[in-house]
Amino acid sequence: MDIETLHNNICNSLTSDPFALHYIENPDLNPQWKLDNNGLLLCDNRIYLPDANDPCLKVLQYKHDHILSGHYSQNKTLQQVQQEYVWPKQALCDSCTKCKRSKAPHHKPYGLLLPLPVLECPWNSISMDFIEQPPPSDGFTAILVIVD
Repeated sequence: MDIETLHNNICNSLTSDPFALHYIENPDLNPQWKLDNNGLLLCDNRIYLPDANDPCLKVLQYKHDHILSGHYSQNKTLQQVQQEYVWPKQALCDSCTKCKRSKAPHHKPYGLLLPLPVLECPWNSISMDFIEQPPPSDGFTAILVIVD
């Protein structure tokens, strides 16, 4: 997708966003918000991305997957996007498979899984564990797990 198509999609989805319509219908309400010549709503000279039709994801994909961007990390991609765009709930997901395959992990390697020993008779070994902070159920917020 090229930048012109992306901006046309953003312009078309502005009409279905009540927040954007508020500033489009009342241009003198706040000097930070204005319409440019192409019909894009700007906030502090950054393009506003409405909630409708998922333009945020398209902009993130455009900036992240562009041939000149180099598949930056989440923070660098988000910084690039925030220089030109603004939207209500700014978030980014780490779903790029190309990045996951090519980026080195920044943590210690995981330990080896060791099998539990096979016991000779029942009740020879009992383990128990608490699972804390699940969503409350009838006022309870912990689960006791017992394994024989």
